[in-house]
Amino acid sequence: MDLGLLHRKQKGFTLVELLVVIAIIGVLATLVLLQLGTARARARDTKRITDINQIRTAVESYFEDNGGTYPTTIDQTTLGKYLTKVPVDPLTGQAYGYAYHSIGGGRVDGYQVWVKLEQTAAALNGDVDIDSKSLGWSGTTVNGDDANCKTDPNACIYDQGITP
Repeated sequence: MDLGLLHRKQKGFTLVELLVVIAIIGVLATLVLLQLGTARARARDTKRITDINQIRTAVESYFEDNGGTYPTTIDQTTLGKYLTKVPVDPLTGQAYGYAYHSIGGGRVDGYQVWVKLEQTAAALNGDVDIDSKSLGWSGTTVNGDDANCKTDPNACIYDQGITP
């Protein structure tokens, strides 16, 4: 048998070997892309939680500076003294949910700020939410479509606030 012919046959890859390698690379690329999407959603959820906590701190500072009343809105005009920029949802760009309880005479003694997280299987699903509707709050929902976190578990996944 000619040794030159034998070496020439062993230099390249067969079509089956190439297809197997391409399939493995395809599966690995798909797994990486799926994990990248999950990591991005987690990062946005972390930002949302941080944003809600910053808003709460600003609202509490407003309370201290304004004679023991909470704001009736969370916008740049109201909270600009406490926040460089009022945060918004990183995916939609919409304001976070906000509701308040008014006791009359321009005084607000309770508030709720909330957001729905993308990762709904998170540990925060079991937290106790403020149920402003069943508490009979006389204030309004300023931002968001529903402040009733207790009866609609999809409306509020993470919330902060003070109940009167």
